[in-house]
Amino acid sequence: MFLSDPSGRLSSWRGKNCCNWKGVHCSNDTSHVIKVDLRNPKPEKFMRNLYSDVISISSETPAALNGTISPALLNLFHLKYLDLSYNNFDYSKIHNHFTKFKSLVYLNLSNSMFSSPIKNQFANLSTLQYLDISCSSMMEDFSSLSFSISTLKLSYKFFTSYLPTSYVSSDDISWLRGLTNLKVLNLTGVDLSVASSELGTKWAEPISVLGNLRELSLSDCSISGPFPLNEIHNLSRLSHFRMDYNPLSSPMPIQLANFTSLSVLDLNNCQLQGSMPYLPQLQYLDVSVNKDLIVNLVHIFDQPWPKLQFLSITLTNVVGTIPSSVSNASSLVHLLASHCSIRGSFPDSISNLSHLKYLDLSNNYLNGLIPNSISNLRNLQVLNLNENDLHGPIPKSICEVSSLATLLVTSNNLNGSMPSCIFKLRKLQVFDITGNDLKGNLSFRSIFLELKPVWLSFDRNFLDVKIDINYSLTSKFEQLQSLGLQRCNLKGSIPTFICNMTELYRLDLSRNNLRGSIPSCIFKLPHLSYLDLSNNSLEGTLPPSIYLTQEYPFSALLLWRNKLRGSLPLPPKNIGVFDLSDNEFTGGISDEVSARLANADHVSLSGNNLSGSISSAICSRGSSLSVLDISKNKLSGRIPTTLKYCVSLISLNLGANNLTGNIPNELESAKSLKFLQLYENNLNGMFPTFIQQFQYLEVISLWGNSLEGGIPHFLGTLSNLRIISLSSNMFNGSIPEEITDLHKLQFLDLSNNKLSGSVPEKIGNLEMLTSKSNTSLVVGDVISLVYSGVELQIQWKKATEQLGVVYTYNTGIDLSRNFLEGTIPKDICLLKGLKMLNLSHNQLHGVIPTNIGNMTGLESLDLSFNKLSGHIPLSLTSIDPLSTLDLSYNNLSGMIPRGAHFDLVSLDGSAYVGNSLLCGHPTNKICEQFNPSISLPNSEAKENGKLVFYAAFVVGIGTGIWGLLLVLVLVFFLSKKKWWLGYWRYVDTVALRITGYILKN
Repeated sequence: MFLSDPSGRLSSWRGKNCCNWKGVHCSNDTSHVIKVDLRNPKPEKFMRNLYSDVISISSETPAALNGTISPALLNLFHLKYLDLSYNNFDYSKIHNHFTKFKSLVYLNLSNSMFSSPIKNQFANLSTLQYLDISCSSMMEDFSSLSFSISTLKLSYKFFTSYLPTSYVSSDDISWLRGLTNLKVLNLTGVDLSVASSELGTKWAEPISVLGNLRELSLSDCSISGPFPLNEIHNLSRLSHFRMDYNPLSSPMPIQLANFTSLSVLDLNNCQLQGSMPYLPQLQYLDVSVNKDLIVNLVHIFDQPWPKLQFLSITLTNVVGTIPSSVSNASSLVHLLASHCSIRGSFPDSISNLSHLKYLDLSNNYLNGLIPNSISNLRNLQVLNLNENDLHGPIPKSICEVSSLATLLVTSNNLNGSMPSCIFKLRKLQVFDITGNDLKGNLSFRSIFLELKPVWLSFDRNFLDVKIDINYSLTSKFEQLQSLGLQRCNLKGSIPTFICNMTELYRLDLSRNNLRGSIPSCIFKLPHLSYLDLSNNSLEGTLPPSIYLTQEYPFSALLLWRNKLRGSLPLPPKNIGVFDLSDNEFTGGISDEVSARLANADHVSLSGNNLSGSISSAICSRGSSLSVLDISKNKLSGRIPTTLKYCVSLISLNLGANNLTGNIPNELESAKSLKFLQLYENNLNGMFPTFIQQFQYLEVISLWGNSLEGGIPHFLGTLSNLRIISLSSNMFNGSIPEEITDLHKLQFLDLSNNKLSGSVPEKIGNLEMLTSKSNTSLVVGDVISLVYSGVELQIQWKKATEQLGVVYTYNTGIDLSRNFLEGTIPKDICLLKGLKMLNLSHNQLHGVIPTNIGNMTGLESLDLSFNKLSGHIPLSLTSIDPLSTLDLSYNNLSGMIPRGAHFDLVSLDGSAYVGNSLLCGHPTNKICEQFNPSISLPNSEAKENGKLVFYAAFVVGIGTGIWGLLLVLVLVFFLSKKKWWLGYWRYVDTVALRITGYILKN
């Protein structure tokens, strides 16, 4: 054989007597070679990670033979047994000379990198009983894993899939007719798409002549069309039938009940429809990942399933709750029912399933308590109740299940103290209580005293975990692979005994009170793939180069919000998430670092002191970047044109730097962009026209630049826009009427530009703002299971706020400091969900709409420095949330009633506001009284602003000093109380005027 042998499996193949070679067996009488077994004993294992990359997770030396088959093998005509599976034959063809093996009983060529159509190579092998030419194998698949901001839950479409290991096809399976003695046929992964797609043909009929067939696998064969029931109805001895991962798109036939010998049925991921039938003869049934298959549990378990040991209905359409009649499947060992919308409480009846070893009810809507009767499941090994609505404590009775190896209860509402007896379950290897309200004090000593865990996670509870720095538990750490202690009130430094956890691939110590430097030995852990030490007070520098493996579904280095300093380290190769934001890193982002980051998925270096230009290497050919955030640094120069290679970008944030030049047109390649934030730079030029291609765009933030020209009308066609922030630029022209077509728009800021014309008449069409939001969802996206946030500067209640996290209830319209004319549109009063409205410093005239009181969500209203006239609508005082009102420097008349519920009111410069006190409400913080003698037209207000300030200042000083002496004399001589009160009332009036002016300006 022309093979390379990296593991030395053929080292015995020396000398002429091949019967002594390992893997070769000869008959005793004739010395003919009758068996060749070269199966790879350690097939390489693979995983598809979060980014759909297929990576090897095998740590052992590859043992596959590589090369091509020698023609000499085909001369062994007496062969009865040939196994070449799980090797690498370099996509060679399956030779026609296989027809010469007339005595062959067992043939296994599976997953050995062949590439060949099957025609007649096996047609004459009439003695064959076992044939496996499968060319794909099952692997863990995390590529469909996602986190929904709306439900705050993880979701997935599947957790396993097939990995093609070669390409074998058959357009016609008539060659099977001669294999009449066949008992096992495995065609997994063989492409039968052409054979099954021809309408009117009974493509599977050749299988029906195989009367001795016991096991048939047609998994992952790209078979389309209806279930081939009629073609296989003669297979009366069939016991195992697997047809998973085929797009059948047909009902699940009830006639399967007629296959009385059938014990194993796998129809996972087949796009099945209709209802699941009653199949009492089965021991194993997998119909998972068929979202249109209706599973009525009450109907299903109404009859006995005496043989059923394995049932998977994950990701199907389950109707109703789990009934008490589930005990009719009394032999159940595995029950998998996650992601199928099961409701109701955790049923006590499950505790009657005494044989149950594996129970998965995760990602449903179960509520109520975990029953004490869980202790009846004495054989239970795995219990997964993740992502439900369970509450109450973890029952102490669970400690009676001595066989328990895995306990998963993440993301529920469990509370109370965590039972310490759990740590006495000697077989417990996986324990995850992340995201509950459990309380208690734990120590490493108590956890590891009895356990030798593989996975531990106590993240996001109310636990105090004490790390016993001086206590050595080296032998207990040997098999620990994942440790999660996020938000566990850890204090002190990171203990170096973590470096004894040599199998660790996930470590999360984030959101604690850890100090000191990061032990360098942590970066030398041989299997570490996910490291999160963020949101602590860690100091010091990082190693020049960091190494991480890819054994976790996504590799990540999360060190954000610490006090780390120095230069940026060289990121790991093929890093998924790289977040060093909000630290004290200095220097530039080198070409070498940038080139590594180009292959990452999620990169955030924001909030450091990085300088220099943005390297063109940050985006290169084949770049997989989805998130790039290098905002809030000191970067300068131009935005690199190589952004055209970052075609996968979803979020780009280069805000708060010193970038110059135009926004490059090359960015148009990122057509999936949702969040574009280039705010607070020195960018110039016109509004980029290529943005009209970003149909997924939700946020555009370009405020604080020097952009000019008109705001384009095409913004109104970007139907997913939620936030438009273009303030503090030099945009001119009118506000496009088309913006009012944006039904998802919640925040519009065009302030401090040179816009003219009128406020759009149809502004009431902004559907998102017409009602108060019933939810408080975060605006942003979870990419690579890490939140990619949106930042927003908002002029809120007379102060500028920077929102690091924006919610759907953060609504506002700010058109202030422009040259807008005309009247305030009446339709603006339809925006009942608007919280902030600022139209100040324009040239608006006319009256304030009388129905402004309909804006029941308004909290801040600023119409100051315009030419508004008429009476102040009394309906303003009926808006309960309204706490900030500024109508100053207009030509308004009327007054606000005593006791109105405002924190800050300003009506300065109006024609007449009356002399009534407006400070009668005890909760007011700032409430200005009004002097009718001060009446400044809007045109004079800005010119005389400084004069008013200095005059008020002088009056205040004079009143405060000389007035005080006068009052003391008067009080002394006249002892009149009303003089005292009158004096301080006047001092308050002057002081509040000065304070109000400072706040406004």
